[in-house]
Amino acid sequence: MRDVTASRRPSALGAVLLVCALAVPGCAGSSPGPSRPTPAPAAASHGGLTTTDIGWTQLLIAMDDQARYLLRLAPRRSGSRGLKDWASGTADHHRAELVALRALLSDAGLPDDNPHKGHDMPGMVNAEELRALEAARGPRFDRLLRSALVEHFTQAGKLAAAVRTADTGARVKRAAAANGSYARDALRRLRSL
Repeated sequence: MRDVTASRRPSALGAVLLVCALAVPGCAGSSPGPSRPTPAPAAASHGGLTTTDIGWTQLLIAMDDQARYLLRLAPRRSGSRGLKDWASGTADHHRAELVALRALLSDAGLPDDNPHKGHDMPGMVNAEELRALEAARGPRFDRLLRSALVEHFTQAGKLAAAVRTADTGARVKRAAAANGSYARDALRRLRSL
């Protein structure tokens, strides 16, 4: 959300590959240390889902949960009718996508938890940024929301692109392709508001 994020966070694709390579249940901590974890084998491990499938699904659930929360702030805080309308439709899309993503985990017998809670990751706002959004109104809120959502949809697109070449199952590849397409369209619409 801020200009400094690029310098304080690992590269988006590097972060995605690191997260997806981690064994279930997810990240080892809130910030990666200097050493890299040994990637878990991508073989099917839970109901036909590979560890990469699980990593992508859990990461996108965390991102979408937070984005949906931010989008639902817009009706009460935004000063732009166009942004309010767009946010409402986009929040509905995220709700439907979350249902589908959670079904992937449920079908594999995996819990619907968030191993990324409290992590400062690309595509998500941190606690300080979240407080600023919750306190803002009018044009300031609109600027902060746009910035957060540009980062969210940009990262979602990068994650979707990484899944295309990763060792993932057909269901996750389809979900990632749909998510990537929606992210590109959402960015285009957001920038035109």
